[in-house]
Amino acid sequence: MVKPSLLPYQELEENVWLRNVCAGCRACITVCPAGTLAYDPELNRPQQVTMCVECKACLDVCPRMPENIKNMSPSEILGPYLAVQNVRSKKNSGRFQNGGAVTALLAAALEEELVDCALVMGEDRWARKSYPRVVYDVSDLEKCAGSKYTSNTVLEPIQDVIKNVNNIALVGTSCTVQAVGLLRESSNEFAMKLAHKVRILLGLFCFEAFSDKLIPEVTRRLCVPPWRIDKISAGEGNMDITLRDGGLKTIPLTEIAGCVKPGCRACADFTAKLSDVSVGGIGSAPGMSTVIVRTPEGMGLFGIAEETGFIEAQDGVNFEVIEKVGKIKLKRNGF
Repeated sequence: MVKPSLLPYQELEENVWLRNVCAGCRACITVCPAGTLAYDPELNRPQQVTMCVECKACLDVCPRMPENIKNMSPSEILGPYLAVQNVRSKKNSGRFQNGGAVTALLAAALEEELVDCALVMGEDRWARKSYPRVVYDVSDLEKCAGSKYTSNTVLEPIQDVIKNVNNIALVGTSCTVQAVGLLRESSNEFAMKLAHKVRILLGLFCFEAFSDKLIPEVTRRLCVPPWRIDKISAGEGNMDITLRDGGLKTIPLTEIAGCVKPGCRACADFTAKLSDVSVGGIGSAPGMSTVIVRTPEGMGLFGIAEETGFIEAQDGVNFEVIEKVGKIKLKRNGF
């Protein structure tokens, strides 16, 4: 008996959603010209809300579709690169994480008018809830500095943003970077329309991300309201929470493993290999970030940021540590 053909969203449902491997990146929602899909936070995946026009753009950009996974080999941890450096911002800020390299690179891109805006994750510092934010001015960048561990929804506003701008810098975790990488490779007209607007893609090292259950769980364990939290940092098996009064609390990551997004277990990319520039806190010198420059466009931004005094860079990145953590992620996720 011949199996009836599936609509594109039904293929996503069968191959991704029902297998509980959705990354939550919203790429399928973002690229759809008909508004067929909407994200259900309770299910941690999209769902159909209107009629599908069968353009198949969503299949091209989903980083969890089996065919797309095959084209993104997990064998190399570092991935392709032109240069790897320790980098820090020349401007200091209490909100910077690991030297503020991402903020400094974005500041250079905006100040030098290389892009019209930057798509980043902002944060409601009262509720500690992350949300996508469009930044047009350097003065607003610092407000978005620091790692966000509970959301990767940065693609959500892109369809509205591209109506008014020509060039975007976008910052995302591995799954978002994979989705934009697939956008760039797609021949689908709707995918290409979005891809052409992303001039600079900055990727963040990512071991795992957490659902919205994280902040309630952290505040419950620490017996403090979310607005008393100043900064959160995860690494070396712990989540460190700095409070506004300067106090430091630590929670072992094993104790909050239930808050990890299920789709993270299907990810094989630690260093965001499809980005123009990857940035992370693993392998770097103290107070600096590891920056992996991967493309000529990434090298162009890096060079301009250095020449104009936004960043300072030095050699000495510990490749072995990056490889070690990346292999741990691969093993844990079954690759």
